[in-house]
Amino acid sequence: MSSEFTIESLEMVISGINAGIWDWDFDTDEQIWSDRFFELLEYQPNEFTPGYENFTELLVHPDDKEIVALAVKAQLEQNIPYNVQVRLRTKHSGYRYFECRGNAKFIDGKPARMVGSITDIHERYSLREKLSVVFEHSTDAHLLIDESGILDCNEAAVKMLRCKDKSELLLIHPAKFSPEFQPDGRRSDEKSLEMDRNAYETGYNRFEWTHKRLDGEEFPVEVTLNPVHIENKKVLLVVWHDISHRKNAEEVIRRNEAMLAESQQLTHSGSWEADLRTGQNYWSDEAFRIFGLEPDSTGPNTELFSKMIHPDDMHLYISHIKDAVNNLNPASFDLRIVLPDGKIKFIHAIGKPFVDQTGRVVKLYGAIMDIDAQKKNEQELIKAKEEAEMAGVAKSQFLSTMSHEIRTPMNAVIGFTHLLLQQDPRPEQMEYLNILKFSAENLLVLINDILDFSKIEAGKIEFEEVDFNIFSLLENIRSGNIQKANEKGISLKLNIGKALDLTVVGDPVRLGQILTNLVSNAVKFTEVGEVTVSASVANRDKEFVTVDFEIADTGIGIPAEKIGNIFESFTQATSDTTRKYGGSGLGLTITKRLLELQNSTINVRSRQGEGSVFHFSLTFKLSKTQIASKENGLIPSNQSLKGMKVLIVEDNAVNIFLMKNFMKQWEIEYDVAENGLIAYEIVQQNDYDLVLMDLQMPEMDGYEATAKIRYLPDPKYTSLPIIALTASAMLDIKDIAFQVGMNDYVSKPFTPNELYTKIAAYRKK
Repeated sequence: MSSEFTIESLEMVISGINAGIWDWDFDTDEQIWSDRFFELLEYQPNEFTPGYENFTELLVHPDDKEIVALAVKAQLEQNIPYNVQVRLRTKHSGYRYFECRGNAKFIDGKPARMVGSITDIHERYSLREKLSVVFEHSTDAHLLIDESGILDCNEAAVKMLRCKDKSELLLIHPAKFSPEFQPDGRRSDEKSLEMDRNAYETGYNRFEWTHKRLDGEEFPVEVTLNPVHIENKKVLLVVWHDISHRKNAEEVIRRNEAMLAESQQLTHSGSWEADLRTGQNYWSDEAFRIFGLEPDSTGPNTELFSKMIHPDDMHLYISHIKDAVNNLNPASFDLRIVLPDGKIKFIHAIGKPFVDQTGRVVKLYGAIMDIDAQKKNEQELIKAKEEAEMAGVAKSQFLSTMSHEIRTPMNAVIGFTHLLLQQDPRPEQMEYLNILKFSAENLLVLINDILDFSKIEAGKIEFEEVDFNIFSLLENIRSGNIQKANEKGISLKLNIGKALDLTVVGDPVRLGQILTNLVSNAVKFTEVGEVTVSASVANRDKEFVTVDFEIADTGIGIPAEKIGNIFESFTQATSDTTRKYGGSGLGLTITKRLLELQNSTINVRSRQGEGSVFHFSLTFKLSKTQIASKENGLIPSNQSLKGMKVLIVEDNAVNIFLMKNFMKQWEIEYDVAENGLIAYEIVQQNDYDLVLMDLQMPEMDGYEATAKIRYLPDPKYTSLPIIALTASAMLDIKDIAFQVGMNDYVSKPFTPNELYTKIAAYRKK
């Protein structure tokens, strides 16, 4: 007896399976969609007209349209049931994954009607996708293994075992990836069965194992075994974590311990530890030998040890111990000990206290060195020490003359940092500024008075010929020193006319160095009153302009008898000037030499207690292009470079952090490569408007990376702007950068305005 489902029963079934139903009449080309169809897509029936064209053009994701078209074609031409999983655009939730099914009814061999359903499978699809990502993209090897072999694995396993691809790995029995014996001497095949059995019995097993790559190289891993069910079958999920680095580190520690023992024996130094609670001492073997004793597991107790100290040095020993215990001060002193055979020996003792959680000193530990032979040759050592100190002084002077060029931009860095800290920054900005302020001030302590003296003496100073705006330069000099002036409560005035708002050809870095030296000195030596920076046009024709510069202060002044000496190397007006204000005495020397190299001289008028005036003149060639001045040299507020994409190639974490913040501030999209090799790979995967390339990096430096990028076949790599980031201002470094194909360079440390200007210059119009 046949029966038919009622309409009501079919509607109940459709509602129960949570699917939308559709009916397509090929004679009329009309479609009917169920209410649930519209609900799944978040539309009202009156908001969307059913139909194949509307469905594919307006709902199906562009990348999935071909899938739908091919499946419908296969149904209509080959009577293959229509079944696809595609993304459909919902009204409110964007694209979601749906399963679309359907079957066609044929009359006289021609399709007459097609009926089907859509089901929302988005959550299920997303979960499967997430699990796939975890499995495929983990850096640890993941494998599914049963008694027959390897069922599946991720890409990390393929790489770890150095197979060509997954298909090659799945054909190999897992036993082949273990050596015949494990480090404990057991056979791998026997021990692996035991490990698998423990995992099945306990539900989990973790242990260390030595595996073997396909090329025969053995490597240690930490293995985790978890029984799981796959298609109603219990298998093992195996995870291998490569611990080669950890094992290497352990071997380094073991080797270092052995080397320490050997080095102590060779250098006649020993280590010790004294437990103040028990009175027990612990000595290294060499410590025993220094005291003329046979090595033991522990050292002599404190009472016995005290008897071995020379009576005349006992007070010295006790005072250092008390100081360490009571004041937590490390000890370092020489004393004499009496050996068992009665001989006296000099040793050097180093000790440090160890406190428990309550802050009480419970242990002392340190080292002792046999210095008996050294003491007998003390005079020779003293002489050698004096010679070494003299060499150190000479080295310090040499280093100071090599690194002064850093001082000029550092003044601006610290000045603007102090200024920003007073602008009520947000907490995260305060953290950045404090880091910047701390780093800059510590660096300035080391290089504050260091100038480029040796290069001038050797005649190796070269002056650039670039366009710059005098007005902007003077504004920048004032901005870089205004914070220091404000801190001292003095005025820093700029007295220049609009006639100097002109572009000239010269070396703005060297001029800035001269002016910064003079202005910073004026601020430093002025406690009350003001510092005035003046500039005026002395003479001008069609090609050249001569500018008079003057820096006047109301500071301490210079004694008349000392004015002739202030331009000498390492010289200041009086001895207490150095003690009170610091400085190496090189600043005015360099200023004078830089001006002389530009056919100019510096003059000074001063009266002690009333102030000083330094003035000089320089002649510049007028530029054919005019650069507009920027007030205070600050970056304009509308500094967005949105739309640019930049690759930062830098290995220093602090520099990367700084550059990222600049990029975010200017709304630049960026990527970071830690060395030239990574940059060479990334630049081929993305389109960049510009590359900021550090020069000195591990793996591959900036020179080689740039050269390789320029040799890439695509013409776009020939024209890709590459700006060198260099910590050196030496001309040979710049020449090499240009030779390998770089377009420009920025010297570190750079100002934000300088970097912004360089990047903006290469922005695509």
